Amino acid sequence: MATTAERAAEDDATTALPYADDGKRRFRPTPGGWAGRAAFVLALALIVVWYVTANKPFRADELSAGVILAIGALSLNVLVGYTGQISLGHQAFIGIGAFSAAYVFSHNHQGFYAGLAASAVVGIVQAVLLGLIALRVRGLYFALVTLAWGFMAENAIFRITSFTGGGAGTPFPRPSAFRTDKTYLVLCGIVLAVVLLIDWRLVATKAGRALQALRESPNVASSYGVNVRGYTLFAFGVSGFYAGVAGALFAARRLTAGASDYTFIDIALPLLILTVVGGLRRRGGIVVFALLYVLGREYLPDWGQSISFLKDNAIYVVPALSGVLAILTLIFQPEGLGTITAPIGRWLKGERFELDLSGGSGAEGVDARP
Repeated sequence: MATTAERAAEDDATTALPYADDGKRRFRPTPGGWAGRAAFVLALALIVVWYVTANKPFRADELSAGVILAIGALSLNVLVGYTGQISLGHQAFIGIGAFSAAYVFSHNHQGFYAGLAASAVVGIVQAVLLGLIALRVRGLYFALVTLAWGFMAENAIFRITSFTGGGAGTPFPRPSAFRTDKTYLVLCGIVLAVVLLIDWRLVATKAGRALQALRESPNVASSYGVNVRGYTLFAFGVSGFYAGVAGALFAARRLTAGASDYTFIDIALPLLILTVVGGLRRRGGIVVFALLYVLGREYLPDWGQSISFLKDNAIYVVPALSGVLAILTLIFQPEGLGTITAPIGRWLKGERFELDLSGGSGAEGVDARP
């Protein structure tokens, strides 16, 4: 029986062939096609830079929150989308990461980047520890374990005054070069780009195929030579890394880490909605919907107050619409908004632009075969 490494080599060899299985020549962009793709990316980058640096008021702080939520949702996507593990306690991952970064700053007198590194390491450690549990229980049972971990963090760990600072929280300022809302948005965007690059390389390699095989069936994956234990812990480590980074960015955005910011309602539930509506294994859809979510959270309550029967309950407009949207997505478009953004990603990587709203079970740009 062929091992995963052998099948990966076969896949790479097949991709390099000029003809597809049906005898037709594989599509390859012309130099002009690649130039057009590069121009598209450059134009988007210039638009973002212009928008951030323009002397016009815009909600940079809210956009930073959207970028941070996108990183947190990508963390959840590694578990739910790539390995099929349901996690309901991501407020613990992000909160502990935030408090770790603030602790390094306040008690060890280190800077922002040292705190960011500490939060990433702590995120990896706590995620791997939960991954050891995932090796024994899956599905609903593991979801209950993560739910319990999240509530234990809320009601116990976040109340340790020496670690969290109690009700006053622990300060964690932004780095000196990114103190304003606009410049901090740039920093968050850079971190998101790095996370997206890591995630893309993750699913485009042997590790990505192994994780997808684990999602379908650990037993079958094991029969193909996949190290179930190793890749499960690896996936949890990557998820914890993303979550720890998101926690540090979240604390720096608020300039302090406070226990009331990291709850199931404020963190875990929105991340789950973002991952489902944005599209499991669809990075582009998750990022786009995260930005739309925070902008809606800022603008929709104002719109709701202008409607007579919603005036007194405008603050509940976004949670209600988010829940309805999640239900409608599961019913009518199970693959999420990513079915719209995925064709753009494939086009940028050199494929034809083909809009396929039927979705598919694979991650962006990756064959879903185990």
